[in-house]
Amino acid sequence: MQTVLEILDKCADYFLKKGIPNAKVDAQILLASVLGCKRLELFLRFDQPLTQVQISDFRELVKRRAKREPLQHILGEVEFFGLKLRSDRRALVPRFETEELCEIAAEKLFPDHSAPIRILDLGTGSGAIACALASVYANAEIVAADKSPEALSLARENVELNSLGNVLLLQSDWFSEISGKFDLIAANPPYLSEQEVASAEPEVREFDPLSALVSGDLGMADLRLILRSASNYLNSGGAIICECGLGQPQKLAEDFAETFGNVEILPDSSRRQRFFIGKCPK
Repeated sequence: MQTVLEILDKCADYFLKKGIPNAKVDAQILLASVLGCKRLELFLRFDQPLTQVQISDFRELVKRRAKREPLQHILGEVEFFGLKLRSDRRALVPRFETEELCEIAAEKLFPDHSAPIRILDLGTGSGAIACALASVYANAEIVAADKSPEALSLARENVELNSLGNVLLLQSDWFSEISGKFDLIAANPPYLSEQEVASAEPEVREFDPLSALVSGDLGMADLRLILRSASNYLNSGGAIICECGLGQPQKLAEDFAETFGNVEILPDSSRRQRFFIGKCPK
């Protein structure tokens, strides 16, 4: 019978031949899910023999990953901002950069986590931003809007999964059904061009919804549409933060410097200028 170490080595080699990024880690994560343990626990179980059922179950997951299906879809979940979220084809897989957006909002824009603020997550997708901010701001009213009913159904599952009672889900094409004003608007809209998606990894171009990835005007059409209207939905002293693509925050800062009282560009952890922030005067 094959041991944990033997099957991990074989799987990692197979993934490398298939061009899978992070081959060793992915193999470990998949086997840990089959064995019902944490990934790091595998290192204490290298000599453990696997049953035929375990090997069979593992092989099925390996086949899916070899076809470049995202790990998050195979597992059916992703960890985001300390929360467990369901993940599938209905919405974009939550990314680390979007976690950073939530950190900026919570630590820099509104550090008073007990404040009864009103938050809009525009284009919520899986509900990741709304759920993350709801877990921080217990007294906030959070509206999570998306035009896709499929995405909203996934967002609803994630809100319920994490027992977040302060999130209202709303079907809206950006601001079309939004009423009232907010202290914070957070948005991770489509910001890639068709050419960028065509050259993206298969996990992105074949499994993420195209509508959540591609925007016209070299990826900036939706960002500009949102920012043209955002000030009408912000309270005095309110702020909008948008996740953007390469080179986009600088262009937005030039275009919308007069729209907001103050604009700011912040980098992500890889030092790319990733986030545009517009603030209304108090």
